[in-house]
Amino acid sequence: MTSYYDGLLKLCGFEDGEIAEGRPRIEKAFHKVGLGPQDFQRAEKWVTEQHDVALLGMRKVMRIWLLELFDLVLAKEDGKRCVYYGYPSIMGPGAAIKAASKEGDLWVGCPDVVLCHTLGQIFNKLTPVLEAAEARGLPPGHGLCSLQQVRNGGLALGIIPVPDLVTGSSYFCDMGSKADELLHEIYGHRAIYVDGCLDGKWGEGSYYKPEKITFFGAQINKLFDTVREVLGVEVNKEAFNKAMVMRTELYSKIGEFSQLKTADPLPISDVEASMAIQLIAASTGRSMTEGPGALNILCREIKERVDKGVGVVEKGAPRVLNFFPPFSDPRIAHMMEKAGLAVSMGVVSSAPPEPNAPTFATLGEELAYMAIRTGVYHSAYGMARQFEESVKRLKIDGVIWGYLYNCRPLALGSHLVKHWIEEKTGVPTLALEVDIYDSRYYSAESLRTRVEAFAELLNARKA
Repeated sequence: MTSYYDGLLKLCGFEDGEIAEGRPRIEKAFHKVGLGPQDFQRAEKWVTEQHDVALLGMRKVMRIWLLELFDLVLAKEDGKRCVYYGYPSIMGPGAAIKAASKEGDLWVGCPDVVLCHTLGQIFNKLTPVLEAAEARGLPPGHGLCSLQQVRNGGLALGIIPVPDLVTGSSYFCDMGSKADELLHEIYGHRAIYVDGCLDGKWGEGSYYKPEKITFFGAQINKLFDTVREVLGVEVNKEAFNKAMVMRTELYSKIGEFSQLKTADPLPISDVEASMAIQLIAASTGRSMTEGPGALNILCREIKERVDKGVGVVEKGAPRVLNFFPPFSDPRIAHMMEKAGLAVSMGVVSSAPPEPNAPTFATLGEELAYMAIRTGVYHSAYGMARQFEESVKRLKIDGVIWGYLYNCRPLALGSHLVKHWIEEKTGVPTLALEVDIYDSRYYSAESLRTRVEAFAELLNARKA
């Protein structure tokens, strides 16, 4: 017996037996999300047009996102408690909390990103969630974070469960914690805000500042204390090490995948690359258990394309680093590629350990230092310097610095970063005002003129 959702699930890498066995759970999840037969007819057409379904590995990546959606919306029915963290999130705390808990006891992740990559990328139906948030305390036109609107709308519509604990990323985005405070007042869940300090002297060479590490580390330890109080889960170095072991295989495959993306011609669209790489940002569950297998298939298929010289753009096309690819609307990345750009998502590496950095007394301080060394959680200068290093390392032709007008850390440093990259590397940089979560006001068509002009500039330089 088949159902209206079978076609889409098969398109997204599900096997017949898996669908048949999971029907009660699948139907319960789709009902809770509010998806009916017409949504699946549209979604099949959308996925076929917007995603590289010829790649089995890519279909398996979409399957992981859908499984994570099922686990999220049914978490309370499954007897799990929920811990939500924000995006962007430093590496470690979420995975350590999951690793320290009893197996199957917690759903830990970023629900906003899960909804973007499923309701947005797969169903093209994120707008009702955003509209629900706009009627629930986060109105349009006020420069409020659209990613937080996704979480707000998901709760308002009853799609995602009210969490047992929320941790807000005040170490990067103050608006996330403010939105979480609003949701705390509405739903009464416990919220813990982890603060940091992005202030820094421009040109400051060292990433190690004792006062920053001490403060940020104490904030992370405060989170772990709250986890112990609210959930009865003890997060320690042993749990962190266990989490890192679990992530080793996934990180290895992401590294292999990233290396393959440097081929000319570019073998895979930035749409697919972003969906694969962002698995690690939003999930401590399915991405850990299912991710390595899917990425192994994907890497094998991409290598076959590289060996055959097959690409999504012409060989020799200007290679452009796009630091913030759209999360929910694949049409924007496709527009850039149709303009003749080989668009690649940038992975910013950490700075090398500094000789004067001590052995840290607590897990929180160790995680704080690991995060600050990426530059993004250090300062605007740290961000610019790390992006400069990425530009040099990847030997690219241009940069699209897509900054969100409603994100202060990105918007305030947007043109500073542009000038810094151009001055230090000589690589042309387009500062492009976007919204990577909500494309209603920043659609592919509205951005096309500036991107096409930038592509002409880069092609002229290569000629």
